[in-house]
Amino acid sequence: MIDNFIEKDILRRVKITYVLYECRQIKINELATNINTSFNTIKKDCYTIASKLENDLVSYKISRSELSFQFKPDTSCYELVRKLYLDSLFLRVCYRYLLGKNNYTSISEDEFISVTKVFNLKKKSERYFRQSLGLNSEGEIDFDNKLKIRYIFLAIWMRGIGISELNKNPLFFQSEKIALAISELLKNRLSKKSLLYLQYSIFLSLTRRDTLMIEAETIAFLKTGIIFNSINTCFLQQNVEMDDQNLAFISFVYKNLPYNPESYRLIEVDYQYYRTRLIKSHPSVVQLIRNFEAGFEMNLLGEMEFEKPLMDLVYTTSFGINEFLLNQYFFINSNDFHIKEKVSKIICAWLKEYFSNTITMSESIILQFCQQVMPLLKKGEKKKIPIIIVAKDEYSHMLFRNNINKIISENYFFINDEIYYSIDDIPELFFNIHCFIVCERCLLNQERKFILPISINNLTNDLKDISNYIFTCVLTK
Repeated sequence: MIDNFIEKDILRRVKITYVLYECRQIKINELATNINTSFNTIKKDCYTIASKLENDLVSYKISRSELSFQFKPDTSCYELVRKLYLDSLFLRVCYRYLLGKNNYTSISEDEFISVTKVFNLKKKSERYFRQSLGLNSEGEIDFDNKLKIRYIFLAIWMRGIGISELNKNPLFFQSEKIALAISELLKNRLSKKSLLYLQYSIFLSLTRRDTLMIEAETIAFLKTGIIFNSINTCFLQQNVEMDDQNLAFISFVYKNLPYNPESYRLIEVDYQYYRTRLIKSHPSVVQLIRNFEAGFEMNLLGEMEFEKPLMDLVYTTSFGINEFLLNQYFFINSNDFHIKEKVSKIICAWLKEYFSNTITMSESIILQFCQQVMPLLKKGEKKKIPIIIVAKDEYSHMLFRNNINKIISENYFFINDEIYYSIDDIPELFFNIHCFIVCERCLLNQERKFILPISINNLTNDLKDISNYIFTCVLTK
């Protein structure tokens, strides 16, 4: 949301820098179309970028039709865009406003701008605060919303504004120690950007002991998880006691950071762990996945490649932090705009139905999600029907799975990876979607039309009946 208020020329250069950092060569026309600006504006911005980031460049070339920038390998894209954000008078005035240093004359003298310019910037800042913080019962900006105030501090600090003052505070270095300890304990190799996010959030909790309005239900949920308790452990190791609200705030921030473990197996374990927790706390997520399946005619439930980015997006939204994050701008090819529009429509409809009409999704969040799931969605595979197997032991599961695999077409069906040993073990969602349940006869209490029986003694005939039934259903659907 803050990007909607930052000066357009600065934001445009930030977007261009993200693209130049990712792409060694790009056509100017293509970039202009993507960012919705003119050919000449792109060229002018690129010369400005080359000048401002001169010390971070190895080489660059701006021809009649193409751009080519090569940055130094030890420079992150985040460091580059932060330098560009430093030019934002809007961000600087916002920060002064938060600190209570919003006298017209002092701003005018410190920033070398006219009082009229200061007046316009203050009005713009107030519009942003009104939109992000909301209004209190008296119709004034709700500066008592301390949680969102912290998010705004993070949004401004992450863009490089006001950070020189933080280095003078001893608690800032203690914040770094705790952030590194959390990273180590949770086996997460944080990037410099992620480490700063965590460090800034810890610093806010150490220096601003405000009362944070976080629902007791949310805190109770977080206290059952690994992140909350690991963060608490790291504070106690530094002989610092932190209340549940502040631990929850830091947990919100940490959960929105990328997870970079040393082993891919840990990524899979992390995915399964948070998938179970998310579906339990937000059952409507399954419906969101079903909406995507219907929109793209694909089977996506249980697809880690799709569900992991979706889970991150839902967590970000449910914690109310998505509009304050500094996300990378992702380049979407003009041929893929229709996919982005479809994705945005599905997510917004779901938010409206299950969350609130007031929740907004920033453009950068949508673009990031599209970038992550686009390779999968572009495959355009037809939705496959799941087959669920219920059997009494591992031998029966192995026998039934291998034999059913031989009679089904992979173009239409797939056998679910989960193993169930009774009908009661099957999640409720499978009784509400189009799927086939194959159950060993000895586990059936009574005959059910939608459950297909199978047994070792009658395996050949049962496989024939199952094959006839499921293909008849598909052909007549």
